[in-house]
Amino acid sequence: MQGTISLDLTEGSWTAGGDMTFTRASDGRTLRFTGAHGDMARRSLLTDAAVGDEAAQPVELSTYELDMARVTVTPPSLNSPGSVESQPFDTTLEPDGAAVFSRAFDASPVPTGSSLATLAGRVDVVSASG
Repeated sequence: MQGTISLDLTEGSWTAGGDMTFTRASDGRTLRFTGAHGDMARRSLLTDAAVGDEAAQPVELSTYELDMARVTVTPPSLNSPGSVESQPFDTTLEPDGAAVFSRAFDASPVPTGSSLATLAGRVDVVSASG
């Protein structure tokens, strides 16, 4: 994961490589997400989504709220990288995310506005000057 974020997590963005593919067993229909991108100010997760063999299109998949009491930020020092570590938090499915699931599988896994996934994570950070 790479990006530039403020240590109070109110601005900046990040990108992550990799992909995630969902396949319906009954007919092999697929939905593939690639190129995850987070916007810290909007608290949103954007990704490119491809239904079957269609070209990937950008989609605002979900949003999230962060409780800063559940986030530990350790600024970088000369001796070690800093880190941002979050305890689990829920993401909320956005209308575009629900629409792409419905296009792929005729239904969304959860209603718009409901929890899509619970995430937690830890990333190392380095100073912008280092």
